[in-house]
Amino acid sequence: MATEAELKKVGIKVIEDDAFRGAFQADPAKAAATLGITFTPEQLGEIVKRREVLDKAGLRESKMMWILK
Repeated sequence: MATEAELKKVGIKVIEDDAFRGAFQADPAKAAATLGITFTPEQLGEIVKRREVLDKAGLRESKMMWILK
């Protein structure tokens, strides 16, 4: 289970690192694993659901931090 601090770490990495952002968009669990972070199935489901909302809304990629709140 990813802690709040780990979720924040992933969010910051998504915003600051273009390559990581691309990897996270393709496979959030695999990208987080590169940082030594593991999501629970519930956390992963929530991330995917929030990402879909953002994609449909057409928000800027930097807004992906919201995914991890």
